[in-house]
Amino acid sequence: MGGLETPNNPRSGVVQIRDILHGQDYPDVCAQSFSPYVWDSGLQWVLQHFPQHVGAVTKEELEDAPKVIIVGHSLGGWAALSVARNLKRINIPVELTIQIDSVGVTDHTVPRNVKAAAIFHARDVLMFLTTKRVLLEDSSQTRLVENILVRGAGHESVTRDLRIRELVLSTVESLRGSTVRQNHDAIQSVL
Repeated sequence: MGGLETPNNPRSGVVQIRDILHGQDYPDVCAQSFSPYVWDSGLQWVLQHFPQHVGAVTKEELEDAPKVIIVGHSLGGWAALSVARNLKRINIPVELTIQIDSVGVTDHTVPRNVKAAAIFHARDVLMFLTTKRVLLEDSSQTRLVENILVRGAGHESVTRDLRIRELVLSTVESLRGSTVRQNHDAIQSVL
């Protein structure tokens, strides 16, 4: 979430996406929103879905682990990359990060454990403070899938751009499809 809003602000596009993912069409998806001031709570929430032990998560453990998508608005964009960097330290990949009108000092470089990154930004009074471009720590590991100026949007309304919602939901659907394919392949190899 942004630094000036609550984690349950119904006008936030981030909360609206979270609420869609809480719906009956997504019983296999966990979604939560956090204030960027307690980004470490978001990190701990993600980590509770992974094996608990000292050291990096193993390749074998990742095969059955959940897939991670992180969306951050305003200071939440900075927090999103902070969470991704901390996940990198223990070998947890992030399928997608989306920064929305991101504000922060260390929100320019997407870590190599992120497979796909997107940035959406508005042209308003905060335009000189928000991130317009991101750098990829390792372009062989991370793909920049979107860098979009949302015309006619302000710092708060940019979160409701339908392309953000579509990117999250299509990524979730793609990940669900790959899980179904993996399970099908595992069943076929047993038969």
